[in-house]
Amino acid sequence: MPILDVGYRPWQGQRTARWTRSLVLAETSIRLVWRNPWLKRILLFMTTPALIVGIFVALFEQTIERQATRSAMTQFLRSPATQRAAERAGIEDLNLREDPQTARHFAWSYLIFILFRYPQAFGMILVLGLVAPRLISFDLRSKGYLLYLSRPLTPWEYIAGKAAVIYFLLFLMAAVPSLLIYLSGLFLSTDTSAFMHTWDIPLRILLATLVLMIPTTAIALAMSALTQESRYAGFAWFAFWIIGAVSYQVLWFADQARRGERPQRMEYLGDYNSWMLFSPYETLGYMQMQIFGLTQGEPFVWGPWMVAGVISILGYIIAHRRVARMLKA
Repeated sequence: MPILDVGYRPWQGQRTARWTRSLVLAETSIRLVWRNPWLKRILLFMTTPALIVGIFVALFEQTIERQATRSAMTQFLRSPATQRAAERAGIEDLNLREDPQTARHFAWSYLIFILFRYPQAFGMILVLGLVAPRLISFDLRSKGYLLYLSRPLTPWEYIAGKAAVIYFLLFLMAAVPSLLIYLSGLFLSTDTSAFMHTWDIPLRILLATLVLMIPTTAIALAMSALTQESRYAGFAWFAFWIIGAVSYQVLWFADQARRGERPQRMEYLGDYNSWMLFSPYETLGYMQMQIFGLTQGEPFVWGPWMVAGVISILGYIIAHRRVARMLKA
């Protein structure tokens, strides 16, 4: 064959299904991301809070049927913070002896929500700040996206493959520990009807994980796509959360001062107010609180869901347009 006849030719082999093409990109990206030793250290460190919550669930189950140790768990349920959470959940009285099923469902949901609210939320910010800025920006700087998109891969499939990397990490951080805690609670429970009264908790865990996944991934991919320097995307990521939290606290205290009220310490289960929408952390936390049924005693609020939906749509559109524009250039 003459050398001049060698060139690009159509692929004659068997192609994979279209819906699996983005998964191949995700698998390659996950392998590259997993080489980072700091990612493994953070994920290992995050197992400690999950173990603590698992121990609390195990102690709860072991003390339900034991009169000698039931008083300690009763004190936990009678604490001001727990009572406040129970009132917001529409539970008038947490009685471990007379109504253990209601107490079990509330205690499991409450403890898993705290795991979502604090260690997993802060861990999500650290892990995504470590991983997400390089997902698209590095490809834009090195022109690596041309290699991906030279295959039968559309920009949307490219975005889906990159998003799957973050989905995998967040599912590993949030859903897996919580589901293991739930299963350990069932295993340690002496009540055979425990599953019948807590069957909805795994569904709430998965929904809370989706609420954590979708908007945060959209924001991270949009920031990574807007610059070719990953350090700028990383700075914007952390600034987004810090500025939002500071803005919420300043506006909340200013609003109390304007009303002539004495500023009080913020509660992690505080009442809903519109200033929460300025803080992504508070917005996601309130949505997860609704998912775990800790606001059933209050009217349902759609504001956080609408804001999260708009941000998610805009984030994915920005990332797609950036990639499609670079492909045409």
